[in-house]
Amino acid sequence: MVDGTDPFGVGELRAATLSSWRSSGNRYLEDATTEDDLVTVGYRDRLFTELVANAADAAAAAGVTGLVAIWSTDQGTVHIANTGAPLTSDGVRSLLSLRVSAKSDAAGPRSVGRYGVGFTATAAVADRVEVRSTSGSIVFDRSHTADAIAADDIGATAARAPLLRLAWPTDTMPAGAFDTEVVIWPRAGTTADALMSAAQSQAVDLLLELDGLNEISVVDTVVTIERETVPHPPVPEERGGSRASRRAPQRLTITTSSPAHTVSRTWIQAGARTRWLIEIDETGAVLDPPAVSVLCAPTPTDIELSLPASCITDLPLTPDRRHLHPSADIASAADGYTDLIRAVQDSSRLRLVPAAGRIRNRDDAVLTDAVLAELTDGPWLPAADGTELTPSRAVVFGDLTAELADVLSPIMGDLAHPSVSERRHLTRLRSVGVGEIGLADLAERLIGVERPPSWWRDLYSALSPLVTTAADAEELGTLPVPRSDGRTNIGARGLFLADGFTTSPSWIPTVDPDARHPLIERLGATAISVTDALADPALRQLVDEADDDHLIETADEVFELLTADPAAPVPEWLAGMPIADSEGDLVPADELLLPDSPLVSVLVDDAPFGRVAPDLVARVGVDVLRRVGVGWGFMTVVDDLPVAADHDLPDEQQWWDSLDEPPETLAAVLDLDLVDETRWNDALTLLATDEHTAPLLADRAGYTAWWLRHHAVVDGQRLGWYRAPSDDSVAGVRDAIRHEHADQLAAALGGLEIESAADADTVLAHLGDPDRDIVGGVAADVHAAVVAAARRGVLDPEDLAVPQRVRSTTGDAVEVGVVLDRPWLIQVLSPTEVVLAGSRPDVDDAVLLAEILDLPIASDEVRAEVPGDGVAAVHGCAEATLFVAQWGHDLGRGDVRLHDELWVRLRRKSSERDVRVHWWVDENGVTHLPRMTRPR
Repeated sequence: MVDGTDPFGVGELRAATLSSWRSSGNRYLEDATTEDDLVTVGYRDRLFTELVANAADAAAAAGVTGLVAIWSTDQGTVHIANTGAPLTSDGVRSLLSLRVSAKSDAAGPRSVGRYGVGFTATAAVADRVEVRSTSGSIVFDRSHTADAIAADDIGATAARAPLLRLAWPTDTMPAGAFDTEVVIWPRAGTTADALMSAAQSQAVDLLLELDGLNEISVVDTVVTIERETVPHPPVPEERGGSRASRRAPQRLTITTSSPAHTVSRTWIQAGARTRWLIEIDETGAVLDPPAVSVLCAPTPTDIELSLPASCITDLPLTPDRRHLHPSADIASAADGYTDLIRAVQDSSRLRLVPAAGRIRNRDDAVLTDAVLAELTDGPWLPAADGTELTPSRAVVFGDLTAELADVLSPIMGDLAHPSVSERRHLTRLRSVGVGEIGLADLAERLIGVERPPSWWRDLYSALSPLVTTAADAEELGTLPVPRSDGRTNIGARGLFLADGFTTSPSWIPTVDPDARHPLIERLGATAISVTDALADPALRQLVDEADDDHLIETADEVFELLTADPAAPVPEWLAGMPIADSEGDLVPADELLLPDSPLVSVLVDDAPFGRVAPDLVARVGVDVLRRVGVGWGFMTVVDDLPVAADHDLPDEQQWWDSLDEPPETLAAVLDLDLVDETRWNDALTLLATDEHTAPLLADRAGYTAWWLRHHAVVDGQRLGWYRAPSDDSVAGVRDAIRHEHADQLAAALGGLEIESAADADTVLAHLGDPDRDIVGGVAADVHAAVVAAARRGVLDPEDLAVPQRVRSTTGDAVEVGVVLDRPWLIQVLSPTEVVLAGSRPDVDDAVLLAEILDLPIASDEVRAEVPGDGVAAVHGCAEATLFVAQWGHDLGRGDVRLHDELWVRLRRKSSERDVRVHWWVDENGVTHLPRMTRPR
């Protein structure tokens, strides 16, 4: 037996146990079987867990931080030594009893043991165990127990004697500075190396689970833990309700010195009866948790958990410490989980929200539900404004960007931070009661928000990357958009974006310039140019209906638009917009002149035009006022597809009636009738040099050139009396006008075309003026033009004055002449007396010209016959063919007669004579030609 003192009275305890076994064989069998059951079922694989837990309790009892050392010897023994309270008599009795513990609630909330059976784990690996302590030592030995049973003649037998029911005192003290040392002699089949390997693998977990220890060494490997308290940020009352964090978390740093130096970091958060642990990296980010962990109380149980954090609780367990006691409420272990999440970085928090579909068992389900319930009503969710939200009162916008969060956070205190708003997190967020909003919800929540336009622009900029499809744009259909007039539009449709100008026309609902962003156009707003704004019917209605104050404001807006786009066309009707005149009255723009307008210098003194207010000229500028219709030079009117002479132009109906058909476009200069007759030279210069009116001078059939020809007076003569210096068609008949822009005025001057009886009288008088130098060809063309005017009905020949002289083909002004009506008669007439109605005589034209000039026609004045019958020939003979080629006179199908020499006998008045001619057509229509002389 073992020698030594017996400070704990184990001899008496041993005698009592043997006595009970002798008196009751069943008692012995019960004790042996119970120990065997605990060894083979309840406490298998828990040797170091239980022994280190006892060490932690000893350290807690002594009020010191515990140290544990584990080593083996060459003799194959395994030693587990610790600091802390030494072995006590009560402790010894607990070790010798299977269900009685020396520990109680008084031992503290972190005391591990409850039933005094944890030490039974040693019996699973050894048949001899020694407990050495500074207060006394004892040894358990299965062979000693067997010998004692045999010596005491205990009749009952068991498969093997129990190890831990009988103990013997020993004097061996614990090693070094340790207070207690457990020595294990592994039985056959269990090696010291195997046990040491298991101890090394469990060291880190044991330090985390047992907060009474700070170091465990296994041979040369030293595992230490440092605990650092990290205060929580305060919980805002308005966000966190009545609940606040109770305990600050700890940051645990575990260092393993050998075989390789490693460092792991863990957050630990204590609740009322639970400690939550998560592993973090050096930056504080949460590392991936294992797929499955087990509930610890505080040592591991067999209850698997799917939670992303390790749970260490003080819930009561079954005697084998593998399952919860029926009285345990596992839901209570959820306490403190919210504080755990608050202790980690914002970006890691959602990793700690339990994921659905991973539940392992009923206890796991109950605890997970309790954790989710705690998270739902606790303040931990990062808010966009940097505070923390209670999830049940929060909303998340999927894939919220930092830019959008910055804009929305001042007005949406319940919006989750971008770090937790990725769509992959939505399932977890829903599980804790977070509401989800999309683009449509956001747009609706923004209705009624009052912010400066620049804030809305920042919002649109932040939203723009999120609007990638037509469906996205449709969801933002009610997104508020600030208008230029200070109001807010619900949605972008119906609004306009100023294109090329910054003013805000009151007649157009435009987007405030400070809020403008391309997204608004994608949401339905329409870009509008200055041209579009000026052509908008609403402007015309405003001009027609607005009161004076509004008219002034409207005019200023129009001026700003015109300034913004100098090339924008201005609607004709806008010339009627009232603006301020020099008397302070509002007068249509086209009834006013600019003070220095050149038009002022050419109009009659009583012209019905006022002057623009000088201050308006100074503020707006001459160019803008001219574009809007204020007079500078002559103004114009343009009408496409006009249907009547209804443009208030002087003599417009007369011009309209002179046309063969209505013009496709009427473009005319206004107010020509207001020009002072003495100032037409300057007026013509103004017309010719103005880019708006100069093109109208070139249109001879247009109203402007027509009116000038008939009514403008230069040097006492109507403009139509003159010709352009470059116009030789009427040289000598009409005088060339003397003007620096004479050729540009050509269409407004006289020409070959006769437009009135007065015009015809003028040119006929000039043709008969012997002092004028006029060539015969010009005279012939002018005669033809007069005839053409008569045929068109422009004049009645009876209304014309008969000139005293007429212009002959030689260019002479003669008192007596004949109008050539038959071309062959010119062979027997003097060129001086022949008057032509065009270069190719026509009988009808000749008759009409003779009537106008009161002259005879040549065929009435001359009688001639061809002597001899000649020789009949066909019209295709050589003579006829050459005749046509030479003279250009078509013989048609008439008869042809050939003469050796062709003579005619001419009778005129009282004289008669023979004249040799080249060809002749007699009264019967027979053409006479000389016979062609053929070479010999």
